This record gives sequence, structure tokens and C-alpha cells, in this order.
Amino acid sequence: MLVASLQNVAHSYGVHEVLTNVSLTISTGQRLGLIGANGSGKTTMLRILTGEELPSGGMVVVPKGVRVGYVPQHVSYRDDDSVWDCIAVEHKRLSETLRMQEERLSVATPENMDQILRAYQAARDDYDKVDGDRFPHRAETMLDALGLQGKMRQPVGSLSGGEKNVVSMTRALLKDPDFLILDEPANHLDYEGVAWLEDFINRFKGAVMIVSHNRYLLDRVVNGIVDLSAGLVKYYEGGYSSYRATRLRDLLAQQSDYIANQKRLSRLEQLVKRFEQIARATADPAWGKRLRARRTQLEREKGNAVDEPILGPDKIDAAFTTEASQAKIALQLRGYSRSFGPRILLEDATLDIACGERVGLVGVNGSGKTTLLREIVANGAWDHDVIRVGPSQTVGYSAQEQEILHTDRTIMEEIRATATVSAKGAFALLSRFLFARNDVDKRIGELSGGERNRLQLARLMLLKPNFLILDEPTNHLDIPASEAIEEALDNYEGTLLVVSHDRYFLDKVIDRVVEVRDHSLHSYAGNFTEFWHARKEERAKVVGRITKRGQHRTRQKQSRLPEDAAALERRIEATEQEKAALETSLEDAFNGRDRRAGHRVQKELDRVNTLIDELYQKWMSVTAPQ
Repeated sequence: MLVASLQNVAHSYGVHEVLTNVSLTISTGQRLGLIGANGSGKTTMLRILTGEELPSGGMVVVPKGVRVGYVPQHVSYRDDDSVWDCIAVEHKRLSETLRMQEERLSVATPENMDQILRAYQAARDDYDKVDGDRFPHRAETMLDALGLQGKMRQPVGSLSGGEKNVVSMTRALLKDPDFLILDEPANHLDYEGVAWLEDFINRFKGAVMIVSHNRYLLDRVVNGIVDLSAGLVKYYEGGYSSYRATRLRDLLAQQSDYIANQKRLSRLEQLVKRFEQIARATADPAWGKRLRARRTQLEREKGNAVDEPILGPDKIDAAFTTEASQAKIALQLRGYSRSFGPRILLEDATLDIACGERVGLVGVNGSGKTTLLREIVANGAWDHDVIRVGPSQTVGYSAQEQEILHTDRTIMEEIRATATVSAKGAFALLSRFLFARNDVDKRIGELSGGERNRLQLARLMLLKPNFLILDEPTNHLDIPASEAIEEALDNYEGTLLVVSHDRYFLDKVIDRVVEVRDHSLHSYAGNFTEFWHARKEERAKVVGRITKRGQHRTRQKQSRLPEDAAALERRIEATEQEKAALETSLEDAFNGRDRRAGHRVQKELDRVNTLIDELYQKWMSVTAPQ
């Protein structure tokens, strides 16, 4: 079933053209990932699909009766409204309409009975479409699954950014939409929330369009990628990894055509120059005619020339350098406790981080991760009784809410207040983080979330700290920017403590996970994937211990499950690493203009992608509930 289509859609903001000629058809069962650089028009395209914004040109078609659920990237609620007030707006309207029609029906006369009955039936149908009687139960169940258990009546102003995102998600899903539109839905979700989201999207029967920089999520849930670039869209089958490989292969082929085309144009230009010399040296009018013909041919060839392939948008050029620390201790927590009123976050917690370690701090939303980082930055000192930061440690902090930036300063003022640097040096640094000359006088309060994050990271590059504390450093960044930050942190030689919901990012940059759970800090050696496997094995053991004696056979299957699943997960991880290496080789072939090598690598990459799909199918069958 068709749920939406864009037909030659264009849109501009003043003289700035965002969409030029976008055509796309979306049908039930499609799960599309919409990707593109920040500012490319992704959110504009989503708002046009939902009807919140009208296009400057073209046509948008959403068939009558198609219910659209939209989760915007940024939502605002009145702080004193409860969570229930926020998610039940439509339900309350339908309930009130139904109640009003019931009251009219109770006093109807024979003369107006038919009219009132029709109105009542329409109200009843609308109410039943959203399963109105079960709506409160469905809402509570969904909030529980997304980590807001018991918060139905809590003021929304008391929630974290991630929890508000969950409220918006719940509100959209409870509409039982045919077409679900999600703009960065994983932002602020904890790892369990992302796992729930992944499972939900895979089971969703309608159509989905999702904007996300979470590459792991895109690989696991979408069956098509829509690449928005230069105001146009291009569709690719498969997930993000498949898109990236296909795009690199296409660029490699385009590069070969471009080189051949440039050689042909060069020969034609030389021929035109030669004809010009002959025409000037002879009085024969035939040479003038030949010269005009060749000039016409050259102009025609230039007009039809193959465009030079571009690998992608400009990338952040980050490099976090620091002097090696001679100390052994970066951070020690001894008896750390934190609570808000009766709510305990951490109690008598202990943690040791050695210099040079790379630690990821994870936990469900509201567990106290950001609070802990803020206290380390604000109060950590070698002589502190509870939060001891090594004496030779220089801490650099990137805040999730970006509160360390001064909103009344310009970008240039903020950088020059951070450290002694000339205006020329400051701009050279800012340009590495994709700020243009006309950006540097912008007030920080006017910047987008992505721009503020890039500015925070630029400050850290200037400060050269040997202990980086990063709270969601890739929030609001597009995929190329996230990959550039990953690469820079991978080469960083200092100590790293990072909070992130991006699994790809964590797997790339950390070698130990510390989980906030049960008011304590639990340490796991390895990257996030290894931690996730360990946690699942722990849960399987707990399930095995509480299984009743009469379910002996089921318990035996469960006891074998972690080993079988773990073996498959290790194979998946190794194969994913092989895929990443092949993608790098394919990119190298593109940069080296070696089409033959690119073709060989692409064939191998296709084989590995097929193997990964097979391994995931086996893993799903092994881990399916018995």
C-alpha cells in the first residue's frame, strides 16, 4: 500500500535552495534510512512529508486514511504537564468527542436520531481505531519498555532530554500509524532503549522513514537508504554498510569514466589549438570551417562531461594531541554517593581509571552518568576525599547539554577565550571543524546542536588535555563527522572517559566498559559489543536460576544458549571487522584510482555481507524464545 509520495518537490528558504527536484515513493513494508550531511535538508523533507511545512514546488501525496506518526528531533512540552498529559492529547480529544456524542444520543428525538446516530458512529469508529479503551494500558506498557516505568504522572519538566524523547516516541507510536517518521530517535536513548527501538522497528508492519547517524541501528533495521545530497535523493537497497560499499563502487566507476573523459577533452582542446594555428597561417576558408566545427564539438563535449566524483561532504579534520602523562592514576572514586531526594543514583561507588585507559560509561537513562561526569569535572582533585583526579591530569570536558559554552559570546570569542591564539590561528582551527568565515561572528546561543558540539570539540583540540571526559560527543553530528571524531580519538594517547549511545562509536574508541547499575559501578573488559554479550550471558544465568524444577528441559536449552549464541556473536564480530577492513580497502582503491582492485575488493565485500546476513539469521534462531 502506498503511504506517501513526493513528486518533483522543491523547497527554499529565501535564496537558499534546500530541495531541488525530489521524487520518492514510500510503501508499506519499506523501512528507509534518510541520510545526508547536516544542513542538507533531511528535517525539511520530513516536515514536508508530515504536512508541517509546504513545499515551494512539486506535490506531496499522502492517501486518505493513512495515519502518520512523527517523532521530531527536538520537542518541547510545558514543564508542568504530566507525561500522561503529553501523550494522551489525541486520546483525550477522541474521548471527549465520543462522550459528547453519547450525551446527544441520550436526548435524541425521532426527528434528529439518524443524524445523531451517524455522528455517534463516526466518533466511536475514530475512538476504536486507536484502541481507545486499552489506550492507558498500552501507554503504560510502552513507557515501561522504554525506561519510564512509574513516571506516567510525573511532570515532564523533571525528565531528562532522553526521557522527553521517549515521551515523544510513545505519543507517535500510540497513534498506531501506518507510516512512522523518526528524526534521530536514538538520540538520548540508553542502550536498552536502542535495543527496544531496533526490535520495534523490525516488527513494525507499516512503513518507516528514519533519520539517524547511528550506523548500527541503520544496518539492523532499514532495507533501503535514501541519500539526500545537493537537493536531490538517490535510493540504495540494503542497510548503511551496503549503501556505503555500493556508493564507493559507483564512485570508483564514475572516477574511471571521468579520467577517460578528461583525457578526451584534453585531446580535443589540443586539436582546437592546432586548427587555430593552421587557420591563422593559411588563407584557405576550409580550415576556418573545420576550426568552427571542432570548437562546437568541444563545447558540446564539455556540456556532456562526466562530473568529477566526490567521495562525500567535507569532513571534520580533528586531531586530539597531548603530552604523555608520567602518572599512573587518572581517576579514583572512593565511596561516591549521589541522590536526588529519595532517589538514589549511586551509593558508596568505587572506580579506578589508569592513565591511558579508554573507558565507556554506560547505563540506562536517569542512572546518573551525566551527573557523575559533571561532578568529576567540577570537584575532582588529587586531594579530594572522594573524587581523586591524578595530580598531572589536565581535564578536557565536552558536555551533553553544551553548558560549558557561553551563549552570549561569538564563536571566535569563545575560541580565543579558551587559550591564547591569534585570530588567524583561531580561524584555522575552526575551519578544521567546518566553520566558514561568515560563521565566526555568530552568537553561540544561535547555533544548532551540531554546531555547538563541533565548537566544543574544537576547544578540546586547542586545550590539548591528557584526560578527555566526553558526554555524548557525537550527538547531532552527521555520520562523516562522527567517523572523523572516532578516528581522531582512536589516535589519542591520553585517558578517555566517554558516555555515548552510539555502539559503533564505543566499539571503535574504548577498551573497557563501566556500567551504572543497581546504584553501583560494574566494570567489563573489552568494547561495548563484548560488554553487551557478557550482560546477556549474565541475564541468561539469572533466568536459569529462577526457572522452576518442572521446566528442566527448557532450563537445559537455556543453559546451552549463551555458549552457542556467544560463539556466533564472536564470528559476527570478527566478520564485521573483516567487512570494515574491506570497506577501507575499497575507499583506498577509490582514492588510488585503481578500478581493478576496487572490483576485486567489492566482490569480496559482497561475500562477507552475505555471510554476515547468514550469521545473524543463525543467531536469531538460536536466541529465539523457546
